[in-house]
Amino acid sequence: MTAAPQATPHCAVCGAPVASDAPRCPSCGLSRPAAQGGSVLGRHGLWTIGAVLLAVYVVVLLIVAAAK
Repeated sequence: MTAAPQATPHCAVCGAPVASDAPRCPSCGLSRPAAQGGSVLGRHGLWTIGAVLLAVYVVVLLIVAAAK
């Protein structure tokens, strides 16, 4: 049995082929955190998402409070 050749990864934005160990897309420059060994939703990303959700919640509370 022969191993099937692995498909070349493609950029999520422009679709250009990207080397599996390249930190950025050579065509559009999109950063590829998974290629650098990091997670797309790493610790910094989760804090950012949490802060944005909290900010939206506070803004909605202020709008509702001002409407009463």
